[in-house]
Amino acid sequence: MKNRGKYLYSTVFLIALLGFSGCTSTLKVVAGTDGSADMEFTSSMGTALSDTIKAITGKMEGNSSRGIFSEDSIRSTLADSDFSAVKVSTGKDSSLSAGGTLPPAEKQTHATGSLRAADFIYTSSSKMTLTVTPENLFTMAQGLPEDTKSYLELFMAPVFSGEKMTKDEYRMLIASIYGENIAKELESSAIDVTLIPPKGKSIKKSSPANAESSASKAVFSIPLLDFLTLGTQKSYSIEW
Repeated sequence: MKNRGKYLYSTVFLIALLGFSGCTSTLKVVAGTDGSADMEFTSSMGTALSDTIKAITGKMEGNSSRGIFSEDSIRSTLADSDFSAVKVSTGKDSSLSAGGTLPPAEKQTHATGSLRAADFIYTSSSKMTLTVTPENLFTMAQGLPEDTKSYLELFMAPVFSGEKMTKDEYRMLIASIYGENIAKELESSAIDVTLIPPKGKSIKKSSPANAESSASKAVFSIPLLDFLTLGTQKSYSIEW
């Protein structure tokens, strides 16, 4: 159990990565008045990418009929971390929906190395910020247990390997290894991040300014290739 605790957030991160690598992916975060955050992400993976991952992981594990997502494993992992009120569902079409509630930063007890969930999502009395950095993503990737790190390595993404690579270079690499169909799926994929203020509050400011923002929510669209080749810190926030 001690070793499992070490990998909790890395495993959650891996689940998120596979979930985000789809044609339709959304992450919704609702701020609580006490600094907590309700999170939910959903994804429907592209056919070419789904079939390739199933084929490769099936060969690795000796079971080509095994699905990409294990509902029981995801639920157990989230329940054993700082998440509460965990909900998970998976579909035969490689769709995934998972969520739960994160406590305020001062009440978070699980970490990968020195990283906690608050290093990625932080909620104060008047602001919520989602932050991703190459350094933190690399640290999370390196924190994966060896038996699951192989899934991450399928993407060969520079943000997880520590290499420097442009979006065009990475796309060419994926196309040369997995084919043009998968490269096109990754190129057309995006993560829609929705940040919502606490109940009864209205958004006064969102950043970056190009978000689709209203008084009740701000939606940020992050191209998947931008995420996988991230070279600098990116932050997305709302104030109320």
